[in-house]
Amino acid sequence: MKRCVVGFTTFALMVAAGAATAPAAAAEEPATYYIDSVSGNDTRNGTSAATAWRTLAKANAATLVPGSKLLLRRGGSWAEQLVVTDRESGTQERPIVIDAYGTGARPVIKGTDEDACVLLSGNHIEVYNLQVGVEGAGRCEWSGFSVEGDNNFLNQNYITGASAGVYIDEDADYTSINNNEFVNNNVMSVNTDASEMGEEYANDDSGAFGILVHGDDSEISWNDIRGSIAPSFDYVFDGAAVEIFKGSRNYVHHNISVDNDTFTELGTLTSPDGQSQDPDGTADNVFEYNAVYGERTRGGMVTRGPFKEEAGSPVEPNGPVLRTVFRNNSIYLTHEDAEGVVCDASCTNEHLTMTQNAIYAKKKSVYAPGVTKAANSYNVLDGDQYQMADDGTGNVFENPRFDPANPLRLLSGSKAIGLGKVKYGEIDLNGVAIGTGGGIEAGAYEYTAG
Repeated sequence: MKRCVVGFTTFALMVAAGAATAPAAAAEEPATYYIDSVSGNDTRNGTSAATAWRTLAKANAATLVPGSKLLLRRGGSWAEQLVVTDRESGTQERPIVIDAYGTGARPVIKGTDEDACVLLSGNHIEVYNLQVGVEGAGRCEWSGFSVEGDNNFLNQNYITGASAGVYIDEDADYTSINNNEFVNNNVMSVNTDASEMGEEYANDDSGAFGILVHGDDSEISWNDIRGSIAPSFDYVFDGAAVEIFKGSRNYVHHNISVDNDTFTELGTLTSPDGQSQDPDGTADNVFEYNAVYGERTRGGMVTRGPFKEEAGSPVEPNGPVLRTVFRNNSIYLTHEDAEGVVCDASCTNEHLTMTQNAIYAKKKSVYAPGVTKAANSYNVLDGDQYQMADDGTGNVFENPRFDPANPLRLLSGSKAIGLGKVKYGEIDLNGVAIGTGGGIEAGAYEYTAG
């Protein structure tokens, strides 16, 4: 077929004659949609409070583009799943926003028979001011939020009643979970009795997570996480405020953890022949300026090396976890079985560095017998046992002297005051500038007199 070519001169004549093509129509402004579970009506257009939709199903069918908003009326309640699909994404400059409008209590998204109450498969989605889940009947089946896309942000939400308050999928990167409340996400997703079902069901129990992280490069900060603990056939109790499995380079800082079975546990997946089932490994997760306490809590941080006992012994199926950093955290655990920091399964300096922490744990302050002073420094440690390769560098072995009336702040005379050597952050867990008193404290809080 002969191609028709219009030369420059011909085009110029066409323009002069007014034959130029019309300009493209201006792009539409992204819509804001309103959803009202009491007074809404799905036959309306949904673009104002007066013409709000009623159901999340209607909201799920809307086409969202960068800058679009979904606003749920305060005081409303929906026993439906909210979904933003992988075909709907915002941008860094124009995220898709889900928020509340009106006055009163947060809008509530309850459980259905779907795995997650809120499913975020798209990218650059921001979610604010929702209650996701309820305790007991109507809870979220598995997770409050399931995050599958990248660069998603959860802020000022209340999340309760799930097996995992937030689940970050292994394909989800750069998730930010900031300033949320997690309360009683205390349901086991797997809880089998090996005495009845057979030994293959031993050590398979799982659940009661505030936040379960399978993805990479997440930031988990300034959250209040409480009550992630549930009875378990395998472990008596189980649960964690922040569980990291196959996730790397996650930054967990400035969180308060109360009455969770463990603050954090890290693991990966390795077959008995030593072959990793985690393509990019589990490594370089950092924990700093977190406060961990509560009468029910049995563990601060748990991570692991590559072999169950020593090199050449059977492979640790959930190890190795490499280069975990644990610094400037405060832990106060009075439970008779409480252990502050545990790095077992032939753990070495390659697997854990801990510095500038203030820890009291009744049973053991630390168990990491392969970790030496090069990776263990300037901590205040107290408990019935201490099991590491040596005494570390600059460690102090006595009670950190936490204030019982002001949890995990330091009392005058604490050896944690001024013990630190490196300023790792700008502010402590109370918003006080690091080094305010002229020194750097061990633990999550700077000392302030009075």
